[in-house]
This record gives sequence, C-alpha cells and structure tokens, in this order.
Amino acid sequence: MTFFQTFAPGIAICLTATSLSADTTLRYSNWLPATHPFMSEVIQPWIEDVAEATEGRVTVEILPKVVGTVPTQFEVVRDGLADMSLIVDGYSAGRFNLNGIVELPFLGNDARAISIAYWRIYKKYLEQFAEYENAIPVAKSSVGPMALATGPGPIDSMDKLNGLKLRVPTATGSKVVVSLGGAPVNKPISEMYELISTGVVDGMISSTETINSFKIAGSIGNLLTVPGGLGSAGISFVVNEETLSELSEADQEAFWSVSGEVFSTGIAEVYHQLNARGRQDVLDEGGTITPASEEMIQALKENLATIDQIWIDKATEMGLEDAAGVLAEFRAEIAKEEAKLAGE
Repeated sequence: MTFFQTFAPGIAICLTATSLSADTTLRYSNWLPATHPFMSEVIQPWIEDVAEATEGRVTVEILPKVVGTVPTQFEVVRDGLADMSLIVDGYSAGRFNLNGIVELPFLGNDARAISIAYWRIYKKYLEQFAEYENAIPVAKSSVGPMALATGPGPIDSMDKLNGLKLRVPTATGSKVVVSLGGAPVNKPISEMYELISTGVVDGMISSTETINSFKIAGSIGNLLTVPGGLGSAGISFVVNEETLSELSEADQEAFWSVSGEVFSTGIAEVYHQLNARGRQDVLDEGGTITPASEEMIQALKENLATIDQIWIDKATEMGLEDAAGVLAEFRAEIAKEEAKLAGE
C-alpha cells in the first residue's frame, strides 16, 4: 500500500476491467527538478497508486522534459499536448478567478485543513463554473499559509515593509504586497534562487516549503510568520478530460478512487511536512523566525481588509450566489478541520 492509499480506507481499488478496457499511458509534463521532494513524495506514489488501482492498465509516463513553459501547463493539458501536469493556478492570471478563494489571507495555519476544505468547496460550489475547461483537476491543494521570507530584516514593523520587492505566485499575492507598500514581482518559484541571490527581489511571500524544495535557505535571513498566513496558493493536478473519458468505466472508477479528496489530502500532508522543513532550514542557516506582534497583526489585517471583498465582488459578478456566504463556509470548514487535527 502506497502513501496516498492510507487516506482512503475501505475504498476498493482492485476493480475488474470490462471487456472494453485497454492499456493506456498518460503523458505527464513535468517541470519540477528531479530532486524536488514532490517527485518522490507526491508524484511517484500517486503514479504507483494509479497503476495498482487499475491493475496496470493505466500507467503514467513522466516525459523527459516539460512541454511548453511552466506558466502554460494548463493550456498544454487542455490542448492535449500532454495528458496531465501540475499547475499553480495563480500562474494563469485572470483565468481561475473563483478558485482564488484559496489565495486569500488569514485562512488558516495548516495546509491539510485548508486543502481538505478547498477540495470540498470546489466540488460543492466552484466546479460548475468550468474554469478548467478541458483540463480537469483530479486533485487540488493549498500550499499552506504564506510567510514573509526576506534577506534583509528582521521585518518586525509595518514601516519596514515599504518598498520591499517581493516575489509572489498569485494575483491576490500582488494585491497583498501593494497593500503593504511593497512592489510585487510575478515570477515562477523555479526562478527564486536567481532572483534573490542577485538582488532582483528582497524576498517573497510564500509557503515555507519553497525554502526547502528550491534550496534557498542560504538567501533567506529572516522569516516573518503571521497567524492564518498572508495568503496561500492553490495547486491542481489536471488531466485532459477527453483522455480521461476514454478510459473504461471500471478504470475511471479505479482512477478516481486514488484521486480527488484522497489525493488532495495526501498532497497536503506532504506540504505540511515540507513547510516544517523549510522553517527549520532557515534556522539551520543562521536565520531568524519572527512571529508578528499583536500590534503588527492588527495593522496587517487593517491594511488587507479589502482583499476578501475583491474576491467576493468578482465571484458575485461571475454568478456565484451568496459569495460572501461561500467564503464564510470555507473559513468555517478550515477551522473545523484544524480543530480535528489539533485533537489527533
């Protein structure tokens, strides 16, 4: 039994194929470094789960190099240039507006709670808006609460935020940085080492797993943490819908038995672990971790008070009924899941 199957007790994964079944290989466009922990801790275990669940009839081939560019992975899968890929929703500016609900500040402190709530809210309210077109998510996750990671610092007061050039992964993150008096830089995380080591940016607003995964702890002298986070980012594993629909009914059922909320929960567990590693990496390199003071927390909330309303207004414009209520339900679901985790 692989890692992700432990999150699906009682699900029958060895399903009998129909006479129409045929072997299928899904081409995975990968842009992560081979040494990235996600390769060994997320992607490979799930590939094994898919093969086991379908009794070897559906396999995943990791292509030798990325098809297209990192920001265009959604289009690559949508157009069938590859069958599947990992996307950071925020890299596709203006496309995943409703799914920006997961990018808002002060959502929660645990990637696992945010991710479980995110998948459920997506299925209940957001999926019907078809923002993903022909590239459908088979898992969605939050990277966890974002902190402010900088070279200079410590950043322990609001005035020290003024003028900071900060890499952000999402449009919401850009709004956060502007609201705090900084200058946002929208670049993929794969470029972060070069950006910070050459002084193009002063730091980033990011989940701390990126510090570990992209080996940049040596450039991060200071980490400012805020309860609930300064935002988050959503990732999605997307599969070409036409390709998925061509699988037999039995193989589709088997595929989904190790995907959806099961896969999303497993991804979030890995993010939770990697976030802890990133924080430790900063300390190991001689950096400091500064929890925001009560005064600074209050000031941050006042400065970022409009961010939620921007999402609510956009969601309402797109036709989501009672968008404010959906956001409130999302936050309540996160709080419920965090309480469960605290009791374990």
